[in-house]
Amino acid sequence: MHEQATVSDEYITLTEAAKIAPGRPSTNCIWRWCRRGVKARGGERVRLQHVRIGGMIYTSARWLEAFGRALADADAKYFDLCEAAVEAARAAEHPAPRRRRPTPAIDERRQRELEQIDRELDAEGL
Repeated sequence: MHEQATVSDEYITLTEAAKIAPGRPSTNCIWRWCRRGVKARGGERVRLQHVRIGGMIYTSARWLEAFGRALADADAKYFDLCEAAVEAARAAEHPAPRRRRPTPAIDERRQRELEQIDRELDAEGL
């Protein structure tokens, strides 16, 4: 028994791929994606999977979708690294102040100061 292949598993010509690709790129553009690929933001090259049968070159809708996802993932990885680098630079430029616990002596002193202020305000009638 042969299982029927789904539409996304069938080979399509580069012209057909150009018609279904988002943005409607040219057939030559689809060929470039197969041959040279697209350079992601991080410098990684992502290529569209294809096969050559005789003198014709084919791809599939599934491979076209995987190509788009791989390119988006490579870009996202680059942007995440850039964001982390910016955050690290900001942290190095403006380090968070170190918080010290107030010592009990300071708390007692501050409490006495506040009590003195309250007495002075009461004496003034405020």
